Amino acid sequence: MKQVSRSISFAYDRPGFGGLRDLPALAFFERRVTYAVGVCVLSALAALTTLIAPRLLDPAAFGIFALLTSLFHYAGKSDLGLSQLADREIALQAGDSTERGTQIMRLLWTAGLIVIGVLVPVAMLVAYWLGAPPLATGLALAGGTFGMIAHGPASIHRAASRIWEFSVAALLLQAGLTLPRLAGLLVGGVTGSFLVLVAWFGVLAFLFAPPRPQMLGKPGPPMLPLLRAALPLFAFNGLWLVYLTANRWISAYLAPPEQFGLFAFAASLSLVGIGFLGAAAQVRYPRMLSQLRSLDARRGSAMLEREFLHVALVLVGIAVLAGFAAPMGISMVFPRYEGATQATIALAVACVPLGVMAWTMPMAIVLSQSPGFDAVKLLVPATIILAFCMVIGHRYAGISGQAWGCVVAGALLLVSYTNYLRRLGSLTGKAMMRILLGQLVALIALTGLAMWLSPTSAFASTSAPAGWKLVFEEDFTSLRLWEEGEGKGIWEPHYPWASRTNETNSELQYYVDPRPGRDAPEIVALTPFSIDEGILSIRGDVIPPEHRDKADGHAYSAGMLTTYRSRSFTYGYFEMRARIPAGRGLWPAFWLLPVEIAWPPEIDVMEVIGHEVDRLYVHLHTGQGEEQTKAGRAVPTPDLSRSFHTFAVKWTEEEVAWFFDGRQVFAAPTPPDMHQAKYLLVNLAIGGEWPGSPDEDTVFPADFEIDWIRVWQPEGAHRTEIVQ
Repeated sequence: MKQVSRSISFAYDRPGFGGLRDLPALAFFERRVTYAVGVCVLSALAALTTLIAPRLLDPAAFGIFALLTSLFHYAGKSDLGLSQLADREIALQAGDSTERGTQIMRLLWTAGLIVIGVLVPVAMLVAYWLGAPPLATGLALAGGTFGMIAHGPASIHRAASRIWEFSVAALLLQAGLTLPRLAGLLVGGVTGSFLVLVAWFGVLAFLFAPPRPQMLGKPGPPMLPLLRAALPLFAFNGLWLVYLTANRWISAYLAPPEQFGLFAFAASLSLVGIGFLGAAAQVRYPRMLSQLRSLDARRGSAMLEREFLHVALVLVGIAVLAGFAAPMGISMVFPRYEGATQATIALAVACVPLGVMAWTMPMAIVLSQSPGFDAVKLLVPATIILAFCMVIGHRYAGISGQAWGCVVAGALLLVSYTNYLRRLGSLTGKAMMRILLGQLVALIALTGLAMWLSPTSAFASTSAPAGWKLVFEEDFTSLRLWEEGEGKGIWEPHYPWASRTNETNSELQYYVDPRPGRDAPEIVALTPFSIDEGILSIRGDVIPPEHRDKADGHAYSAGMLTTYRSRSFTYGYFEMRARIPAGRGLWPAFWLLPVEIAWPPEIDVMEVIGHEVDRLYVHLHTGQGEEQTKAGRAVPTPDLSRSFHTFAVKWTEEEVAWFFDGRQVFAAPTPPDMHQAKYLLVNLAIGGEWPGSPDEDTVFPADFEIDWIRVWQPEGAHRTEIVQ
């Protein structure tokens, strides 16, 4: 390998580095450990950037960001298999690197210009037609394409074991995914992040491999054999990347945008780990390839088996850590993504088989004698199986079911993959069986751990029942109050019978109506409703004593919203994502009442009293006269004032079932008087016989924060809707 390294003198031998190669102060880049440590640090920073993105974006926006990131990676890998060809011809066969380097860069620039000039405009038009952001789509593809071109010289240096040049080039490429991308995201959102990547990788492409006029023409006859040799390798590498990211696209098809964003968050965390392994393997597998060629079949198999074992042990440790840390970590750092907790744990388990494959896949690609055919035979059925497993998982358990479907599909792919290595002669049959047995034990143990840590929710649904239609969605980009006489709006800010409090419960609040002329300016100024970045705040506050006569003598102001005028539903899945305020006397609720202005019946989707913020109450009121009954339970929860959670009820003709963060917590048969249309109410009450009066520790103003409210219904369910 040293002799091959010294022979390299193609036109891009030292791209853009000038005399830096000879500076003693930079000699440490010659050491393999420099790249290994550097790529670990930069991969960690890139992972940190990926983790910061959900802090800046809501789940729906993060879902778009994740899909565009997949497009960026697809473009970055669209090198027609030339990097794998460099490994094969330079690392394994000691080919003529001078001519090969020029040919490879000529093809990379030609392919890149075709992608940027033809495919990028087409992709932008398709994105516009589908309702996706066209500019961000184009930038994602262009940034990945420039990255693909800039990666060409690094691939050649890696194959030739030119450690200094490879380390510098590869680390500069990796650096673009860290602070530059984060700066773009902070300044320009999703579009800004990809604009920065276009600039970063564009500069590096021209620095590492400046195009020359003779490179940009149509490839001549000598280039065609090179292209024919590279394309099968490209097919293998490309299909592997598609498989790793296919779960995002499948989930985007199966789940609503918010739920898909949660799955994309979990998938991004897992992809960070797999990408980290792939980056670390860049410096490992050229040496392993040489060793495999120099060893006999038995010793080569033993060496590869050890690689599987060591990587699997690391990944099992990470999965165990994820199982313990994910619930609290996501709740504290990413409160909007708590619904992704179970999917995150499941995908951490899926990373065990996928990670060992990611570690060894580059060697399998290079060693294959018919990589294109092998890729189709191995990965196309695997992708179909993945889609099937995710569909089944989604049907029974929403996005967490999708994630466990990825676990099953990954395990099945590992069986096919190890058998493929056996057919290549890289693994013996006994080694293959030992690897699979170890993986099976690890997956069973990790699944058991997940169920033990969260026995009622490891496989629980985090979305509406499959096949039900989203019929109402309020994301509070604005507050559409009902306008009397015009028949417009959604929410009326008090009870349908115009009451501003509930005296039956001895409540102390006055529900303020902010519409013009409904309440005194001094009362409206207490601001019962406000919206900030899609979050509705229903505020409770103290009414100054001098203004209480304008609020029927009440000491507190608060807010209520109902859909009595605009929407009613018979049966459905009703869900709200919210954070409740803490403090004695505070009483937030989300509930349903019949449009006939009668009580009971009543369905309380959620109620919390402010001095018990770790307890959710779900109730069902039914019956008439003296036969009134109540069913329900108190559900232990995390501190509901610290972060957002989802609260839901599924009301059908047969049953009423309650859900907290996607897991069922109570169910009761549907009573005889619970089959008529109902409207929605959401409110923050203050005081009353149950929560008690506020005390000196209750902090005002107190905000009941609501992210969204949604309703799904099965086919044929009845609803009324005022056309807006």
